[in-house]
Amino acid sequence: MKIALFAAVEEEVLNIKEKVHLCGIGRENATNAMLRFMEQHRNEEFTILNIGTAGAHTAPVGSLIRVTEIVSGGAAFINHPMLLDRLPVETPEAADGKLFSSDCFVSPHVYSAEFLQGLREKADCFDMESSALYTVAKHFGKPYVSFKIVSDHLDVDLATWQQRVHDFSPTLCNFTLHLLDSIAKTEPVELIK
Repeated sequence: MKIALFAAVEEEVLNIKEKVHLCGIGRENATNAMLRFMEQHRNEEFTILNIGTAGAHTAPVGSLIRVTEIVSGGAAFINHPMLLDRLPVETPEAADGKLFSSDCFVSPHVYSAEFLQGLREKADCFDMESSALYTVAKHFGKPYVSFKIVSDHLDVDLATWQQRVHDFSPTLCNFTLHLLDSIAKTEPVELIK
């Protein structure tokens, strides 16, 4: 199985950074990075595996989430669900959840309390890249899988978030390596760089 690992920033994946494509923060950066990658690898068969951090309402900080669906912020016109693919192994350490992906850092400083309350019914966690990565992957007919580690409950400033990204990087990297090892028990794994 060929896999292309994607993360937003190096700090999320310090221990495995040489194996990961970094797309940068935000949907425009993610779109550009994914399009450049797809231009080089469009004729290959592979799965995109996105890993990184996400804010959440209630999932414990430090917990892992297997994203099952993406809700795209600012794209109410999308009339089809963004349903994610699955890997051929079980991941009991990661709870299933829906992810809200927007151009803004999801926090009370950006969105109203009313909007955030309504968001509780639509998504379990939040990031700024997934909807773009998913859209480009699906445009090119590639399977897309995503796992996130919860960094905050929408209650931290930028400096605290950056520290948590650094602190949770080893856990996310170990989870990813274990995931790849689990897949390799049933079929060879090749990371595409």
